[in-house]
Amino acid sequence: MHTLTEIRGARRTGYWLWALAALLALLLGTGGAQAEEAAGQWGLRLLKTYDLPPEAVARFLQYQEKNAQAGPAAAQPGEPLAGAQAWQGPDIDLTTDGSPYTLVIKATGVALADGDAGTRLQLGWVLDGSLHKVLLPEMAQKNARGGQTVELVGASLPVTLKADRKAAPVIEFNTAHNLRLQDMRIEVWSGMRPSSPIELLMGWVPILLGVAALAFVWWARRN
Repeated sequence: MHTLTEIRGARRTGYWLWALAALLALLLGTGGAQAEEAAGQWGLRLLKTYDLPPEAVARFLQYQEKNAQAGPAAAQPGEPLAGAQAWQGPDIDLTTDGSPYTLVIKATGVALADGDAGTRLQLGWVLDGSLHKVLLPEMAQKNARGGQTVELVGASLPVTLKADRKAAPVIEFNTAHNLRLQDMRIEVWSGMRPSSPIELLMGWVPILLGVAALAFVWWARRN
């Protein structure tokens, strides 16, 4: 009889563990879907949109062709990339109430051959005549097909202002790999994007799992 009770207890333990694993997988899967849906929301409000003129994109392409065999240039913080081509937008009024501000770059191009396709850009703000760079990871698409249209999106770290300022967004082109750029757009987002209900719930997952584990231990000791 004692052995039968132990077997039943082990089965119940397995059921509890499977239930917890299923719940965690469901939450993680839903959270991932929500993150994809909110991928374009980088703040509370889209403040400005700049479509780079065709001549600016053409200059980037000419620079890329000229330096196809050269490695990317290095630069000191606050200085333009050596030899890089840049485009600067008009000044806009930024306020402390609208902080933080996030620059988002959306680039469209065509993969030249099968393989990874991407571009390395630098975003920044011109404040009082001085360039202040903001971190932007390299943008790339894995396993693109030759002739495929590639759409890349990258976002800078949010920047918070201590005083109201006039600022101009800047984009510097450094290099492109297996990609011929066609169109580029800069978006200026104001404010911090609010967390979705799923993201808020995901923050409670460790606590919920801990409570469930304690409840299971208590139940196991009682039985």
